[in-house]
Amino acid sequence: MNWNNIWRYIHLGFALVLVVYHSRIAYFHYGLIDTVWDASIDKWVSTTLIFIVMWTGFAKWPIYPWYKKRQNRKKREARAAMKAGE
Repeated sequence: MNWNNIWRYIHLGFALVLVVYHSRIAYFHYGLIDTVWDASIDKWVSTTLIFIVMWTGFAKWPIYPWYKKRQNRKKREARAAMKAGE
């Protein structure tokens, strides 16, 4: 278990709550249920839940492989420069 997996599960958990929230709204508009969410729930979703889902999505991006790839490229270029200088 690494941080990328932890952030992924946090992101997926909160995103599933967001899916349930929007599903209920869709069911209301299609006439499958009679009520929508309370205004306080709408406010919580629009301020807190979307913020959490957005930032956990950013946090789970694998930035380290990009850094590692750049470092490996620098090492390869340095080795090539040393071989060319021999």
